[in-house]
Amino acid sequence: MDIRLKQAILHVVDRELGDPVVSQVGLDLTSVFVRDYLTKKIEKLSSEKAKTGTLVPTSTMATLVKTSEDNFTTMSQEMVAKWYEVYQTSEDAPSADVIVALFEQDEQLNVAFLKLNYHQAYTHLVNTDGQGQLANELIVHKSILAGKTQKADEGFRINVTDLSFELDEKKYTFSGDRAFYLSTKVIESEPLPSLEENVKLVTKTAKKIGKNFDVPDREIVANVKEAIQENIEEHSSLDTQQIAQKVFKDNPTAQTDFKETVVEKGYIDQGPMSNEIKEIATKKYGKQKLKLSNGIELIVPLDVYQDSNLIEFINNPDGTISVTIKNVEDVISKL
Repeated sequence: MDIRLKQAILHVVDRELGDPVVSQVGLDLTSVFVRDYLTKKIEKLSSEKAKTGTLVPTSTMATLVKTSEDNFTTMSQEMVAKWYEVYQTSEDAPSADVIVALFEQDEQLNVAFLKLNYHQAYTHLVNTDGQGQLANELIVHKSILAGKTQKADEGFRINVTDLSFELDEKKYTFSGDRAFYLSTKVIESEPLPSLEENVKLVTKTAKKIGKNFDVPDREIVANVKEAIQENIEEHSSLDTQQIAQKVFKDNPTAQTDFKETVVEKGYIDQGPMSNEIKEIATKKYGKQKLKLSNGIELIVPLDVYQDSNLIEFINNPDGTISVTIKNVEDVISKL
């Protein structure tokens, strides 16, 4: 992912202080650690949990984003004000810093909104006592931000040209009810389900249908993962027709039941995914994780799992299952 930062600004949202403390000056992008921190946070907005969609062209957020290049600082302040108008009504939403960034990726201009919740951490304070002696104290700092390797607690990125977005949001309590708010009340554009949500729905439905036809869960999950991986590599999206054919092979009745059930459960195709999400998904769903009843755990690449010359599951007469790993040239023990 090649990200070129153009501008960025940080606004303080300490709920104990009241309204946000908005900055009038951008962050110093000549600083290596600032660029590195922001780049890592923006990269992590792309994940299998990211919801996608397109802003309503007439929405307030779309209007703001279109002014980002010419009037970045004011745009960022108005964006935070719109967000905080909703956020402050939550009973449990925590204090945070908000970073708004303007950047280019693949020659496309984007705006990122990153919310970084505060964390408590211990640090030292150099002080003096009543006699003027140095006194090093241990104190709790309540406004620590997460490190660069951790994703933002919430955020979104919007393509300035076509208004497409990726969104990662959390539920907070509003008037006693926990609910998402970024999509419904801030960007005002209903997103499509994330890849993770669709995969969970597909897998749960496949297991349910599989039980009706006496297909073991481990076979269902392995076939679902393989179908998902093939879908992503070939089409950059999920196709329930192809998943049904892959999972239930020569059983047209099970295929039909599966396709009807996922629709009943509310499955919505998320559409083509970005290259970043494709790469993440290929790694995640390219392995089969097995936990045996005797405590043994295995992580097996799908191509190995499907090859009976390398791994075999044998149903024993007493109802137990034997797992045989074959043709291993070496075993490496790791701590």
